Amino acid sequence: MKNYSVSRSARTVLACCLLLSAMLLQGCWDEVNLQDQTYVSSLGVELKDGKFQLYAQMIKFAGVAKVEGSSSPVGNQVWIGKGTGSTVLLAINHLKKGAQSEINLEHLKSIVVHESAMSRLTDIMDGLNRLRASRYTSLVFGTKSDIVEIFTAEALFEQSPLNTMLYLPKVQEIQRSYIGPFPMKQAVQMLKEPGMTTPVPVIGMNGSDWLKGKKALQVQEIDGIFVLKKSKYIGFLTEKEASGLRWLNPDFSLFMVEAKGTRGKATIAMRGASHKLRVTHGQGSADPVFKLSVQLNGSVVEQDQPINKEEIVNSIAASIKEDLERTYATGREKGMDLYQLEHHMYRYHNAEWKKKMAGGDWVPRLDQLKIDVKFKLIHSGKFDLGEGT
Repeated sequence: MKNYSVSRSARTVLACCLLLSAMLLQGCWDEVNLQDQTYVSSLGVELKDGKFQLYAQMIKFAGVAKVEGSSSPVGNQVWIGKGTGSTVLLAINHLKKGAQSEINLEHLKSIVVHESAMSRLTDIMDGLNRLRASRYTSLVFGTKSDIVEIFTAEALFEQSPLNTMLYLPKVQEIQRSYIGPFPMKQAVQMLKEPGMTTPVPVIGMNGSDWLKGKKALQVQEIDGIFVLKKSKYIGFLTEKEASGLRWLNPDFSLFMVEAKGTRGKATIAMRGASHKLRVTHGQGSADPVFKLSVQLNGSVVEQDQPINKEEIVNSIAASIKEDLERTYATGREKGMDLYQLEHHMYRYHNAEWKKKMAGGDWVPRLDQLKIDVKFKLIHSGKFDLGEGT
């Protein structure tokens, strides 16, 4: 009897311990049902009558998930909400007024700022970063187009809107390099850095290059840059006007360039680009002289008539140099320091930079920049090239 009593007592204590332990376990008190949330994928901001007008793009989950064995469209995949306020947060608050579920910004992937609000870019990012859910990895774009048109752009093969330029600009950069994706963390860094010029990629609409059957598709494309300095909006440059920036892109991947010879032409796939910037002082002058050295390499992918290696090398080097000089001159006319010459002075020649800035804003003259371009032909593919004429 004694042994039985002890065993029974031990079982009772053990059962009590298990019950107490279970009470300490956390339950699913913060569980969120997807149907109770409205996830915002992208935000668009413009300025009208002194107030922020905010557009929120929401994407249907069925348009994001892949449906096994189905290639037919899933219907309308995009919903757009609109809110207005004197600040970004008040505009978001107004947006929630007509929402039928909780607005969630935890999956915000991109921010589109209209040209009308570009001068308030710092205020916009400050407001968004005060939200717990916002992330510095969100991509920042500018636009001159209607934001609703950007948000309702079509995708090839009726894919998810997440497979468009607004969310995957890196795909375009791999096959046709230009300026590269611009995450919010980079925007915050550049806008606050002394002497730094901030180029923001501009996303627009293209309704002429792609067709579905006979119907023109309205697709997104990067068509230029907005330029800011000290959070002040300076202006807009088209891709052609700012084409020299692609050769200074640290993530440059690929771009096609034409080489011209005396008898024929060739298409060169440019696959590598790097650059260095240094400062010297000319004799008898206190003004700095900047030397921009650009190293390029590429290969022949097309040829219509015989053209020799020397002609290709000289033609490409001259063409890229002209491109770089034209871009710098175009920016200089609008007060833009596109090649970050002032920031280079601030970082590596700070004492001289302070002297230059004592008289106010300073942008180096055209004759203060010397550009040197060297091109290396990696291979000629299946084409036979001569060494000289």
